[in-house]
Amino acid sequence: MQTKEKSTFSMRLSNDKSAKKKFSFAYFERIHIQRDFNKIFKNGLRLENKAIKILAYIRKDGQDVRRLGLITPKRVGMAVIRNRTKRRLREIFRTNKHLLKPGLDLIFILKTETVLLDYKKLEDIILVLLKDANLYILSE
Repeated sequence: MQTKEKSTFSMRLSNDKSAKKKFSFAYFERIHIQRDFNKIFKNGLRLENKAIKILAYIRKDGQDVRRLGLITPKRVGMAVIRNRTKRRLREIFRTNKHLLKPGLDLIFILKTETVLLDYKKLEDIILVLLKDANLYILSE
C-alpha cells in the first residue's frame, strides 16, 4: 500500500515538472560561446530603443531552441542594479520565449535608461520591438 502511494506521489511530481518545462530557463537556452555572440553581432538584426538594444538572429541549424545572451556595461550602474536588471530581462525572456520564432537568438544590450524602467514598462518595450520585427508570434 505504501509503495502505491509513493508511486502516485512521484507521478504527480513528474507531471508538475513537465508542465513547468515550457517556462523554465535552462542552460542550453543561454548563449555562452563567443563565436555565437560574434555571429549575432555580424549577421543579426538590430532593434533599438533609447532604453535597450536588441540583436536578433534566426539560426539555420534546424533547432527550435530560443536562446538569450545579455551584455551589461559597467556604466549602467553598480553591480546590484545591473544584476537586478539582468534578472528582469531573463524573466521577460523566460515568460515569453514560447511566443518567439523557433531558432531565434537574442542579445539584450543594456543602456543607462534601462535601469530606470520598471518591469512592466521594460517588458512592453521589448515586446513592441520584437513584434515590429515579426519575431514575436501571437499564436503557437
